[in-house]
Amino acid sequence: MRIAGYPITVEELMKKIQRDRQYWGTGGGITLPGGEPLFQPEFAIEILKQCYDSYIHTAVETCGYVQYKVYEEVLNYLDWLFFDIKHMNSKIHQNGTGVPNELILENASRIAAKGNCRLIIRKTIVPGFNDSAENINATANFMKKIGLEEINILPLHHLGFSKYELLGKKYTWQNIKSPGLEKMEEIRKMFEGYSIKCYIGSFTPF
Repeated sequence: MRIAGYPITVEELMKKIQRDRQYWGTGGGITLPGGEPLFQPEFAIEILKQCYDSYIHTAVETCGYVQYKVYEEVLNYLDWLFFDIKHMNSKIHQNGTGVPNELILENASRIAAKGNCRLIIRKTIVPGFNDSAENINATANFMKKIGLEEINILPLHHLGFSKYELLGKKYTWQNIKSPGLEKMEEIRKMFEGYSIKCYIGSFTPF
């Protein structure tokens, strides 16, 4: 085993970003992806601020389980926010993820109300966990309630299995098959029944 990451300062990262900027084309920008980039809030905020001030398009992927004061600061320098809602039932959410969902749903509501970035809900579809009609309808109703009209649904994959092994952790999802295209299309149609734009996988306009 070896450490694959390395320490980097905001200044060093900005040099890399500015160096590569010429290759992005007109639609390029930077995304702070998951894990959870906002668990390092000071670094994330400073990177986003410097990019935003340099007219670089900014996006963040988040699990939603972050104190709102962090989002409140981040939103000043953010164009797009991809926000996970894994399950609408808090008990089931906690059983599957280790944390309840109240903070996540509250954050989604407050960010949507602020309305100063493109907020796109993301949901990884896990058969037997969150693919029921009840949960999909609850998600759609929640989105309509807070004024959101875009969701990106992703089929479960097992690319993280090797990472669990390296960390000495048990991977509990290995026997769950990824949902097929037919199931994904069924869920897409359910969201579209609520006039919500639903994008499957990488077939998105962003």
